[in-house]
Amino acid sequence: MITFQKAGSKDVRKIRNLLYQSWTRTYANIFSPEEIKSISSNWHSIELLAKQINDPSISFLIAKDKDKIIGMCNGSMSKDGSTLNIERLHVINDYQGKGIGSKLTSKIIGMFSKAVKVELEVEKNNQSAIGFYQKLGFKKVGNTSFEESGIKIPCFVMQKEL
Repeated sequence: MITFQKAGSKDVRKIRNLLYQSWTRTYANIFSPEEIKSISSNWHSIELLAKQINDPSISFLIAKDKDKIIGMCNGSMSKDGSTLNIERLHVINDYQGKGIGSKLTSKIIGMFSKAVKVELEVEKNNQSAIGFYQKLGFKKVGNTSFEESGIKIPCFVMQKEL
């Protein structure tokens, strides 16, 4: 049975492993293995994840199958208090297509009852994620890009009104 709960400090290493595994599979045709390792080591460091999990302004959820973490989602509210920003949503490959990502998204939205819209960024070549978000009612509303370790990451901004 799949359960959903807030992440705790004890979950950091397993979450880090899930993120690296997810990034390696998702972005293998977009970024080189070295680029994935570089991006992931910065964005998914043990220190950063621990800080975010313990930050009361960030909600950090995990999905578990028994003791195995199979998915995660984290988000935070905009400074003006109207927009939930989903920062990460990852489900390991073997569990995709089973509604876990949808449930994580729904649960994180439910934690921010004052939000009037939800926003996220998704890498422009990640077609499966774009399709997933569109099925949940998100629409492309803009473009942005990030640079990490000299690697440019072009993204769509997607948004959903609540």
